[in-house]
Order: sequence, then C-alpha cells, then structure tokens
Amino acid sequence: MTPYVQSLLAYIRTESQSAFMYEYRRYAKDPALAQILTILLGIVGGEAYYFGDYKRGVLMSLALFTGIGLLVTVPMWIVRCFTVTGECEAYNDYLAYSLAYRYVGNGGPVPEAPPQAPFTQSAGSRPTIGGVPMRMQRI
Repeated sequence: MTPYVQSLLAYIRTESQSAFMYEYRRYAKDPALAQILTILLGIVGGEAYYFGDYKRGVLMSLALFTGIGLLVTVPMWIVRCFTVTGECEAYNDYLAYSLAYRYVGNGGPVPEAPPQAPFTQSAGSRPTIGGVPMRMQRI
C-alpha cells in the first residue's frame, strides 16, 4: 500500500474503510509480480497483459516476431525493467482514487488526485481500469 492510499483513508467513512481496503486489495496489481513478468516476458509485452493493456501487448508480440521489431522491443524491454514498479504504483494509486469516490460521504471532502498519472494519458482523459465494475464521475 502506497502512502497515497493511506492518505485516502482519512477521506473515507470509518464504517466503509474495510470495504474500501477489500476492493483495493482485490483489484490492485502487485509490483513484484509486475517486475517478474517484465523480466521474464517483457520482451513480448507480458506486463502489458497483466495491466490490462492488451493492445500494447499484442503490438509488442507482433513487433517481436517481425525482424525489425527486435530493434524496438529489446530497448523497450530494458527500459521497462526499471520503470514498471513505478507504473504499477501509479496504477494502484489511481485505482484507490477511483474507489475512494464510492466511499466518500455525501457532501464530504473530495480526495486529491493521485500524484502521478498511470501510463501515458491523453489530455483530459483517464484510462479505464480493467476489472473495476464502475465508472468514475466528477461531482
């Protein structure tokens, strides 16, 4: 659990904190597993599949199996070995931010946005988190 997630607990009603933690643990990604997947299967986009970014995973797999793709996937794989834990923590922070909106009391203070946006993000849009059965709406 990151310090950001611990700070979010102050915004959540006390009777809802256990439900929040249950859902957070259910959908959060493990940074150690992401690191292992990156080292073992990162050259074919294994960690992208783990994060639910199937398009990127398929493109990396296809790029690897073409001859020119080796020039792209191997350097990306080396860089990802060093950056995947930070991306995993950013993913988990955004997940906690999204889940916190369920458990903040009516009229209560709104939690601050995560310190770092997960993955690459276009202006004004947030990525969907695979498996989370909800949509996030601004109040």
